[in-house]
Amino acid sequence: MKRLGAIVAALVVATLVFAADQALKRTIEDSMHPGQSTSLLPGIVHLTYVKNSGGAFGIFAGQSVVLLIGSAIAVGFVFWMLLAGGPSKLTTLGCGLILGGAAGNLLDRLATGEVTDYIDLQFWPLQNWPVFNAADAAIVLGAAALLFSATFRSSSKS
Repeated sequence: MKRLGAIVAALVVATLVFAADQALKRTIEDSMHPGQSTSLLPGIVHLTYVKNSGGAFGIFAGQSVVLLIGSAIAVGFVFWMLLAGGPSKLTTLGCGLILGGAAGNLLDRLATGEVTDYIDLQFWPLQNWPVFNAADAAIVLGAAALLFSATFRSSSKS
């Protein structure tokens, strides 16, 4: 994939992730109150509205400067990956997912100092997993795509 095409594709994915994340967060905020939980799939997934002042899964709670610096570094790294060469489609997808998720959580953090989380997994072994949001899921999936892409690319060169 050519560099410009990869950048455009990653930005399209990022925009879609950002828009979906923000729409879901506003829907939860408008229809639930903090601490409220409702079952989507009993015993599997609940919607639980929580505010999180930390990063993914509550790490670095109350340390917004650390989180903002970390976000800036992550975004810089993702853009470097897109600009460093002709990234694969999987790398481009991973970069777009990370950018969109990071932007969604960053906007919340800058606007209110907190992030809205709502996905609450209830099945074993994840029944005690922290509540998270679509942006967190996109970041994790994007990182997995980048790891897979790097591993696949490395093994194909051997």
